[in-house]
Amino acid sequence: MSDGRRRTEVEVRALAAGDADDLRAFFQQVPEGDRTFFREDVLAPGVVEKWVDDPGQHRAVALVDGAIVGHVAVIHGVGWSRHVGEVRLVVGPDHRGQGLGRLLAQRAVVEAVERGISKLVVDVAAEQTTTVAMFTKLGFEAEALFKDHVRDQAGATHDLLVLAHFVEPLWSAMATAGIDDVVDVDGEDC
Repeated sequence: MSDGRRRTEVEVRALAAGDADDLRAFFQQVPEGDRTFFREDVLAPGVVEKWVDDPGQHRAVALVDGAIVGHVAVIHGVGWSRHVGEVRLVVGPDHRGQGLGRLLAQRAVVEAVERGISKLVVDVAAEQTTTVAMFTKLGFEAEALFKDHVRDQAGATHDLLVLAHFVEPLWSAMATAGIDDVVDVDGEDC
């Protein structure tokens, strides 16, 4: 018996120089209310182009039928936080609830290991319980709660939850079990 879902082929790959227009088009499809929680104005001129040109940041896109439907970034910390990476993840509204966010978050953990990052953090609006649950299932734990830290376009404030994940213990456990050999960590495809 089928649950009505059809299997969708997803390609996950590093953001490429020619992706700027398609990525901007993807962000235009993300509801304005969701973009409130982005750190940057992704629709501002030059923002996406800067990402494409910055080799110090790792960004990947998820594509379905050639169209970008998700984006993940691992932003490497600097100075005293150079061992920390910040995850920024967004999935298009038509592709949520299908495991794509989990796939991109897993890609972020692999990327962290490759880059020598030992701790990942992600900021999530506390009321986004589905997103919090997804990251928690991947080993992230609540580390901080900032009350009324985010203001949306309507002026309402929201609590911000910071989730953290120490990647080294997980990777060590995977290596012990031999799982790391089957994980593709070449930085091209998942």
